[in-house]
Amino acid sequence: MKQITDTFIKSNNISVKKYISEKHLDSCFQTKTRCVVSTGIDYLNGLVLLPYRKNMRKMAIYCCKCSNNQSLSHFVSTSPWHPADLLKSVRTYAIKTIGKNGVLILDESSIKKSGNSSVGVSHQYCGNLGKKDNCQVGVFLAYFKKQKRMLIDERLYLPQKWIDDKERCLKAKIPPEKIKFRTKHELGLEMIDNAIEEGIPFSYVTMDGFYGENPELLTELENRGLTFVADVAVDTFVYVEKPLAEVPLRKGKSGRKPTIPKVLNTFSTRIDSLSSSIEGWKLIKVRKTERGYKKVYFKAIKVWRRQNKLPCEKPLWLLISKDVESNDIKYSLCNASEDTSFGELAKMQSSRYWIERAFQDAKGYCGMSEYMVRSWNAWHHHIALVMLAMLILLSYKIKLRAATPP
Repeated sequence: MKQITDTFIKSNNISVKKYISEKHLDSCFQTKTRCVVSTGIDYLNGLVLLPYRKNMRKMAIYCCKCSNNQSLSHFVSTSPWHPADLLKSVRTYAIKTIGKNGVLILDESSIKKSGNSSVGVSHQYCGNLGKKDNCQVGVFLAYFKKQKRMLIDERLYLPQKWIDDKERCLKAKIPPEKIKFRTKHELGLEMIDNAIEEGIPFSYVTMDGFYGENPELLTELENRGLTFVADVAVDTFVYVEKPLAEVPLRKGKSGRKPTIPKVLNTFSTRIDSLSSSIEGWKLIKVRKTERGYKKVYFKAIKVWRRQNKLPCEKPLWLLISKDVESNDIKYSLCNASEDTSFGELAKMQSSRYWIERAFQDAKGYCGMSEYMVRSWNAWHHHIALVMLAMLILLSYKIKLRAATPP
């Protein structure tokens, strides 16, 4: 996408205004008293066309025809247009642009922030730095198919210390109904439910180990009839043989009668102990790279996962892949059907890679992490505009590729 973006910057061949007009997105920027679409176009031009440091001061200098720094700030922080309406339209056109039956990818992204006034900021784990630091964390949903990818939904995570400080929440202009603690797993499930409600046609959901190690989340996905691929840690325990969970009989005549079910016929096993004992590894190409194909040694076996120290009723796949170059081993749980081929399972396991590329696109080309705002409304406005900018760039990229001879 960088080559395409550089072409846009040099030739100014991209028209944000034309795209918004063609897709009838003007209504998303309509408030009760006025239409702020012209300011929105100026802000989007800044996100798309500025090569770096996409802040409002530089937008006002280089990209604005109708706005100044003050009006841009009001548009993002104070204007009452609804980012949820815009994101719903973005999702609709994203599916039309990328194609039906893609993949939903759940992950989080953190943005380092100084001070303690920015909404949701706290000393918490920052994935970009690989350690705890002062940052904001957003939970995101991406959509991917055939290398085309983009972010389509978001939720801002509010730590418990924010919920406990109502005055701080109101100062950051968090709506009263949003001042309640919700885990990242709950936020992720809410976005998946929202995708189902909107009728987004997807094949399966994939997620990293933080979400995959939450058995309640996986059970909720199973209850919804969804196929998932969830990475898990090496110390995860599973059952290789079909477990039988019953309340054991009392031994002898003395002592209390047992009431808690236990697995009586087998023992759980750490998944990292299985990789060395499994035979029949297959060499599989999982995706194209700049240096050819990424290849892995792959194996899948049937296991039973655990929840609340008891086995789940239905078996599922334990996917094990070993990178050919680095020898790194990756473990995932997948509830795909039994007739799914190893080649398809291996590609499903590797598809989470594309949300990392989507984050790179959002931060590198659309200014996702370059905002200087603090309130709840401003964060959601900015992220919604970033996703619209991603959609515009992706649409023009596809058009240019189709118009360019091979």
